[in-house]
Amino acid sequence: MRNVVTKVATSIVTGAATILLCCTALTAGIAYAQTSSPGIRITGDNEALTNNVRVHVGTPDLRCDAGQRRLNRLLPAVRRDAERAAQALGYYHAGFDIQVTPAASPDAATDAADARCWSLTIDVTAGEPVLVGEINVTLSDERSAFLFAEVMEEVDIQPGDRLVHSQYEQLKSRLSSEAVDHGFFSARFTRSELAVDLRRNRADINLDFDPGERFRFGQIRINRLDGLSNTFVSRFLTFEEGSDYSSDALIELRENLNDSQYFSQIAVTPQLSQAEDNAVPVSIELATRPRRSYSAGAGVSTDIGPRLRLAYEDRYINRRGHRLNADLGISTLQQEPSVSYVIPLRDPVNDSLRFSGGFQRLETDSYITNTYRAGVTWRSAVWDNWVQNIFVNYQTERSELTDFAVAERVEEQINSTITGINWARTRADDPIYPTQGWRLFGQVSGAEENLLSDITFAQLYGSAKLIHSVGPGRVLLRAEAATTIADEVLELPLSVRFFTGGDQSVRGYQFGELGATNADGEVVGGKHLLVGSVEYDIPVVGGWHAAVFYDTGNSFADFDDMQLRDSAGIGVRWRSPIGPIRLDVARSLEDGGFRLHITMGPDL
Repeated sequence: MRNVVTKVATSIVTGAATILLCCTALTAGIAYAQTSSPGIRITGDNEALTNNVRVHVGTPDLRCDAGQRRLNRLLPAVRRDAERAAQALGYYHAGFDIQVTPAASPDAATDAADARCWSLTIDVTAGEPVLVGEINVTLSDERSAFLFAEVMEEVDIQPGDRLVHSQYEQLKSRLSSEAVDHGFFSARFTRSELAVDLRRNRADINLDFDPGERFRFGQIRINRLDGLSNTFVSRFLTFEEGSDYSSDALIELRENLNDSQYFSQIAVTPQLSQAEDNAVPVSIELATRPRRSYSAGAGVSTDIGPRLRLAYEDRYINRRGHRLNADLGISTLQQEPSVSYVIPLRDPVNDSLRFSGGFQRLETDSYITNTYRAGVTWRSAVWDNWVQNIFVNYQTERSELTDFAVAERVEEQINSTITGINWARTRADDPIYPTQGWRLFGQVSGAEENLLSDITFAQLYGSAKLIHSVGPGRVLLRAEAATTIADEVLELPLSVRFFTGGDQSVRGYQFGELGATNADGEVVGGKHLLVGSVEYDIPVVGGWHAAVFYDTGNSFADFDDMQLRDSAGIGVRWRSPIGPIRLDVARSLEDGGFRLHITMGPDL
């Protein structure tokens, strides 16, 4: 295909004569009022053609006891409808054998059902189809051609294809719609021609499209809000006064306002009737959500047991949209209170500065950590909607590591300033239970002994999840890999060492059970990490699914000491209203032990 355009006229060229015909839509037909149930039978070796003839012919409105003479008068209209149905699919040489039979007399030796009403039989012969020849689409203003390039690239019609009238009409419709979306409100087709040459069985498409003058955005009117300033709200705008009109810009603005979580009602309306000098005013009517929010939630996982979460949010402390968040997570093995203050920056949806502080206590069979943390994070959107976080955290970590040789815990305290950057991106066809999707995460972090730290290290971590439909179910793939540059494992705080095992790791082992060991065989955590998993789940009944899985992985102090641990198992999933709830039974393939795992939450 080439350029761009259109509204249509259809021409049939036979020799030197040219006959203009109207294009017939694929699903159009004569509307007959159905008052009886005659037998309509349409046969042929082309299913698409016979189906289209059936739609066009429909059921003629004649009494069941109509005589042969009245039925014969029906034949020209039936033939006309059948020909239109065939031409709509490019079969201009189709043949039709049409037979109409009146109802049988009561004393005739025939089936009772056949005796009740007349019947119509059409035997369709497709013949040679008309193929698409040249496709000439031109724009009167070549400067606007790039705006319509995507439409032209996605057009279903190609030279050599069988002619289908609905595809031609669709091309015109998409060009017209694209013009309106980009503000060409006076766009029109100066030529729209489908030239059919029956002698050569060829149809040429000729479209000349005049988009006209492009409209611009005019005055942008935002209603006054009590809690937020118009200056702050205007930072959500995806266009400015005087910029070219675009429906996509209006849609993006609505999405930005909705994603911000500031507003309970959003109306973005272009005032087309008030346009002057090709400038369209835009009205933005907003209502803010309640300023303060309190929430509570509960969950469960085998790693940390039952969990209670309490949260408080002040959505707009001031008219500049600053936020305050406080969270408290409590479980039998982990306690994590935190508070953060968020300052929206130039792009308030994707760009923010977060000051945070908190405490975390985590207890496993191998260790106990108490970490006090304060830091700042700059969040922004980069590249193709990747989320980037640049952070600096100062933390004091007090840990107790079990020394089984003396049956007591060894205590230590490490202060560190950890600086890093990470990137994340998620794509899925459903946020709760995707059948196609993926998530990628990568992070680089480290600390320097001369910069408010007791240690020096650098660490690289990455993880990936992939979900893909295969047969009746889904394949779920998961992988983690990490490496740390440091002199000794024991010099690192426990929070940056790697342990494996648990709900989201190697499920044949309990949380934090696997890792590099010391000379006495005690798990102390590793500098490096490698974990992989493959799972297949399949729907069983209702919202219930069954799953099988295989996990492998471990952490280790040196690559030379890498020893992966394997587990396999089966599971049950329930697609609850709040997200999937999973129950897994996993068996370690090394020692034969079984573990029960219960988790909940989205797959990505």
